Amino acid sequence: MYNRLKNIVKTKIGKITFLGFGLIITLLLVDRLFPPPQPKEYSKVILDRGGNMLTAYLTSDDKWRLETKLDEITPEMIAAIIEKEDSWFYWHFGFNPVSIARAIYQNITSGKRVSGASTITMQLVRLLEPAERTYINKAQEIMRAVQLESHYSKDEILEMYLSYLPMGGNIEGVKSASRLYFNRPPGKLSLAQSVALAVIPNNPNKYRIDESVNNLKAYRNFWLNQYKTKQIFSDEIIEAALEEDLLTKRFNIPKHAPHFCYEVGSRTNSKTVRTFLNSKIQTTAEKHLRNHIESVRGKGISNGALLVIDNRTNEVVAYCGSADFTDASASGQVNGVRTVRSPGSALKPFVYAASLDNGLFTPKMKLLDIPTDYAGYSPENYDQTFNGEVSFHDALVNSLNVPAVRLLRKIGYRNFMRSISKLGFEQIWRQREQMGLSVILGGCGVTLEQLTRAYTSFANGGKILPLKYSKNETGESQIQIFSEAASYITSTILSTNERPDFPNILSEVSKLPRISWKTGTSYGKRDGWAVGFNKNYTIGVWVGNFDGKGSPYLSGKEVAVPLLFNLFNSIDYASDDDWFEQPVDVDVRKVCDATGLLPSENCGNAINDFYIMNISHEKKCALVREVYVSLDHKSQYCVECLPSNGYEKNQYKFYHPELINWYKSNNVSYAEPPAHNRYCSTLHRNEKPIIISPTKEMEYLVEKGSGQKILLQASSSIDVSNHYWYVNNKYFGQTGNSGKLFFKPIEGKNEIVCKNDLGAETHLQIIVKYF
Repeated sequence: MYNRLKNIVKTKIGKITFLGFGLIITLLLVDRLFPPPQPKEYSKVILDRGGNMLTAYLTSDDKWRLETKLDEITPEMIAAIIEKEDSWFYWHFGFNPVSIARAIYQNITSGKRVSGASTITMQLVRLLEPAERTYINKAQEIMRAVQLESHYSKDEILEMYLSYLPMGGNIEGVKSASRLYFNRPPGKLSLAQSVALAVIPNNPNKYRIDESVNNLKAYRNFWLNQYKTKQIFSDEIIEAALEEDLLTKRFNIPKHAPHFCYEVGSRTNSKTVRTFLNSKIQTTAEKHLRNHIESVRGKGISNGALLVIDNRTNEVVAYCGSADFTDASASGQVNGVRTVRSPGSALKPFVYAASLDNGLFTPKMKLLDIPTDYAGYSPENYDQTFNGEVSFHDALVNSLNVPAVRLLRKIGYRNFMRSISKLGFEQIWRQREQMGLSVILGGCGVTLEQLTRAYTSFANGGKILPLKYSKNETGESQIQIFSEAASYITSTILSTNERPDFPNILSEVSKLPRISWKTGTSYGKRDGWAVGFNKNYTIGVWVGNFDGKGSPYLSGKEVAVPLLFNLFNSIDYASDDDWFEQPVDVDVRKVCDATGLLPSENCGNAINDFYIMNISHEKKCALVREVYVSLDHKSQYCVECLPSNGYEKNQYKFYHPELINWYKSNNVSYAEPPAHNRYCSTLHRNEKPIIISPTKEMEYLVEKGSGQKILLQASSSIDVSNHYWYVNNKYFGQTGNSGKLFFKPIEGKNEIVCKNDLGAETHLQIIVKYF
């Protein structure tokens, strides 16, 4: 008997277990076939680094639906809504059987619908899947509520509910309503305001605060008294809430930093974008930009843009795409931070830094600043004058064009283009085959964002990193562009105040911060640039007109630098004591003040100069040489032709042949060494002539039928009187030292040979294409 009962019990348990598993599998299958309703789309919200709202955008269905989190809402609002809508919310599993039974009884006995039984979860189902109120739909609503409870936590359900509540018009959710009705976040609402929002969803059209404030106030007070009766809140708080008035006004969603918000919003699909924008710095930048543009508007300049990057984190902390986003007459909605414009001279520091890294130059070395021709391209300085020679330091500080082009030619155009690519200048890299040496003078296109980011490499020891706009972005990759030593030396040069583009604003501010900076002015005076940096910030400024119209007053010095310095003075006033540390491989050495090379025994004054250990050149100065000359100073002797008497030893400066040619052309007086003894058997055959034109291995384009000819010109030492020219293995003609001759080229390769009267010769080849 016992065993029979035991078997019966086992059989029943087995059936129950089987049915249980079957039910679970069935429920899982139904859940898979009929998944829970998808959450609604939220409005995208852009926040500053402190969590304050910068702006928000309508959803695709034109709703203000801001995602609401419980930690953003006052405990009083949560208590008011739960008490009003579903006091057993945290205890049931989607529906409340007691409430349903009571509602059915009351509705049947009264013959009409007098009571509802919808829980917060069931109401959420209706908000997600609106349907006519029938008993069948109510049953489906209950099943959906249970399904939601199995997929989401109670807090998640409550957050969705609070985010979707209809608040009148196109406003949904307590966060949206708090912003639009009370102009504040939901965490700063009073009890009266919280209860007002809690009752609006019962009839959004009847209780809209901006249209039916009296109805809303009466219904709000009704519920405040209900809470008082149930002792949900203290009597004192309730009485204060009953006395509080409601304003009949609808506010607007904030629209701070519109260009920035649009930019960061387009970078991520996240509905809440937490940016690094510093609202205090942003407000300061906007004020300075707006006032500055207003001050130059009478000069035909209507707009500007600026970008502020924190060098310690590479975060974008201020971003102004225009002076006034709402100014349609000045195309204020155009984003000047992202617009491609000519940078003028603003790229020059990068070629100087590359030259330092190549060991070719140090700051005090002399560069030639004379007319130069590269395949028909002849750069000129901004003031259309030449200096003959100038130090590397002064050439950069004074933004001279010819030395920059010669430097670019020296380090190699393609090598520089590789650096440009790493720096992030996308347009230049894409068009590199269509550009040439003029790129260093602004013959290209960049954005303010690209240019400002590139300058952060100097502040970060030669490394460039991705800009950080928001916490939603990831990636810490960095690229070493220049050495820390080259970056330090370049930064030090650019911090020099004795320069033509120093701002004339000393009377306007009590103290100017120490910064390194560079300006740029595009051809036709269409763009004025200034980019500055110190250890803390890099700031880029562009001033101009979005329609490309130029102005005689539009230059980096005149209209961009004053704004740059005012910004630094406002946001980083006391930064002088925190300057870049000198790298261990940067040291100071004595050099000849005339050449910037290591001094020889014949050099005069010696000055200090930076150099990079194991990188910088070790060239010794040979400008001043002792030579034997005749007593009448008309002939020079070497040891091979030195007579037994009738001579003396003198010192002369032996300048570069190209510089000598420029001196002669411009009537610059200098102590010219006498010509070498013509009867000397040793003719210095190793001193080859320097061909100035044409340029070696360059490609020349010549229009068919134009009769265009190419210049032949070379320079030799003072000993040389004549040059003899050969074109394509045939003698062509004779010129004096630095004299000019023109020839008509053939299509294809052209072989050029220049011989001087001492027997030394130089060969080069050019390519000519007719079109």
